[in-house]
Amino acid sequence: MRVYPEPLEIGDEEGFSTGKDIFGRKQLADGMSHLVATVEDPLVIAFDGQWGSGKTTFLKLWAGELRKNGYPVIFFDAFENDYIDDAFGALAREIVSIADEKAEPESGVAESFKEKAKHLGGVLLRGAAKVGVKAVVRVATGGLATGDEFKEIIKDAGGEVEDIAETYMEQILSRPKIQKEIIEKFRGALAELPGLICPPKIGEVQKPLIFIIDELDRCKPLFALSILERIKHFMSVRNVHYVLGVHLEQLQGSVRYAYGESINASAYLQKFINIVVVNSVDNEYESQSDLHRYARHLVDRLGVRERKDRSLEAAVEVVVRILKHEQMSYRTLERAFTTIALSLSLTPENRLLVSQIAGGLVAMKLLRLDLFKKAKMGTLELSEALEFLRISGKEQKKHKLEWEEKWWTYVLSEEISEDLNEYGRSVSFNYSIRRQDIIKYMANEVIDRIGPVR
Repeated sequence: MRVYPEPLEIGDEEGFSTGKDIFGRKQLADGMSHLVATVEDPLVIAFDGQWGSGKTTFLKLWAGELRKNGYPVIFFDAFENDYIDDAFGALAREIVSIADEKAEPESGVAESFKEKAKHLGGVLLRGAAKVGVKAVVRVATGGLATGDEFKEIIKDAGGEVEDIAETYMEQILSRPKIQKEIIEKFRGALAELPGLICPPKIGEVQKPLIFIIDELDRCKPLFALSILERIKHFMSVRNVHYVLGVHLEQLQGSVRYAYGESINASAYLQKFINIVVVNSVDNEYESQSDLHRYARHLVDRLGVRERKDRSLEAAVEVVVRILKHEQMSYRTLERAFTTIALSLSLTPENRLLVSQIAGGLVAMKLLRLDLFKKAKMGTLELSEALEFLRISGKEQKKHKLEWEEKWWTYVLSEEISEDLNEYGRSVSFNYSIRRQDIIKYMANEVIDRIGPVR
């Protein structure tokens, strides 16, 4: 049995035909493909979902599907590149790379584009770097500026400018005619690039370049916003669409960090993003929810063996229900699943293990550590447990939770009815633990005996 699933390896041209589309998102991918193929105006699409919701997997599968269908595609991990001072150099480097890869060497396409990118990069950097700091300039241009370019950039560099928008305006206003020409040459070269590296077949229309930028919300705030601003001001051209893998709520936090809490972060981002696609598909059948699908995937990937009493299935069902209600991610389910699988597999068949209680305790450990600590000390109250587990009213009717409620009531009530007492005695276990100590025992001897580091 494995503890954590191995990272899913996805080849550049695998697409959705390799059995790795766990959540059945091909239809969504087809819709996005139709969108980028149909709309002529340059688009910035936000593929929105919280961290750990499968955005990267989807975008890599979609990128493979696009490549198989003849689209030029760039996949850029923004988080891995936010050490670069200016976003333009990082983005331009990726475009130069695909030009090097796809264009015929003798065509000079890559070199021509690189030259225009260097000139624009120099314009953007003047005044943004400290005089004499050559290493900063090299990093900020993503390695595009070398040799004589350094001398010119360093010579023209003024004081350090902290604000991104201020830096941009300073450069635009200093030599407007020359800089406008540089910008227009770069934009023109970028618009022509898709046709030069992936020319259309006879009778076909030109396929646009799809620039996928993943993990934007995990970047340093100023770098993330710099990417949006560079795209809008310099890289939004025909034949190029941008797709951002992002949690918009987190990105709004970056906006507030940069411009203050009073700014309307949502309205600010609307200036840069044309369309939002939400990475969520609600299924009317509870057992077909994404979390249920991923739980079944984890069973297969980790090689977990079910116990004779089917306790793994029952415990996971409890956790999935709670995580779904709390809108938690697949990463949270992975952590919960690891704790459940290890705890259950290492608990002998003849030891006390109430699966529904085990699932509830694991959810408490991940989401409400204060309640789990009470369970360990034997001070958890029934009302606290039932409120957290949502075993009441509509939830109980929807999920058929009567049996689960009976167990929690049996082990946490100070006094119980004769019927409930008979119920508890009717369930046979080989253990000699007082009813009132069952929760404490399971929290300490089953769940917390081994589990993920918090």
